[in-house]
Amino acid sequence: MSSEEELPTDLSALDPTHPPLAFARRLAAVRVAASGALRKRRNGTPLAMVAHWRAPLLAALFLMMIISAALFRSVQADTGDTVGTDEVADAIAASAVLGDGDDTPAATPADILLGGYEQ
Repeated sequence: MSSEEELPTDLSALDPTHPPLAFARRLAAVRVAASGALRKRRNGTPLAMVAHWRAPLLAALFLMMIISAALFRSVQADTGDTVGTDEVADAIAASAVLGDGDDTPAATPADILLGGYEQ
């Protein structure tokens, strides 16, 4: 046989109908061997399972925050729509209710932020 040809895998040991006593012994041996690992899994709560992943989850969260901040800054720089924090603070302030008199309704800060006020 050449090295490229492989022998097919013999799966007859997994057949429960062919010597049932031998299959039962193999099954019992596997259950005994796996009992410790299965017991450790059963004792953990879902919260404990997530807690084991806290370091990778926090690292992924931090990475996503960095990427989001970089994308936000690049989009902001591309569009040139940078709004100063003073302008936003003035628009949100309760004293920023605008109106020119009795015939037009006053623009609320929400209207200003949503584009309802044109200069």
